[in-house]
Amino acid sequence: MAKIGFSLHPVAAAIRRAEKKLRLLRPKVSKADQKKIDVNLRALEKSYRLIRIQCPPRGLEEHPLFGQWFITNPK
Repeated sequence: MAKIGFSLHPVAAAIRRAEKKLRLLRPKVSKADQKKIDVNLRALEKSYRLIRIQCPPRGLEEHPLFGQWFITNPK
């Protein structure tokens, strides 16, 4: 059987883009909305950290990102 490969890099990149947009938007809103944005930023940071922990590096020459690449052998 063939190996199946997939990557979490697009997910991690989307998380970083969302963080960047929220950080740019934060100073332009009211204090109450800033608190909501802070909660969302913490959640995004936590999810990014979980991806990084669950996907350890495999080798810098293969995939320079922090191991967000999986190859599985179907049964």
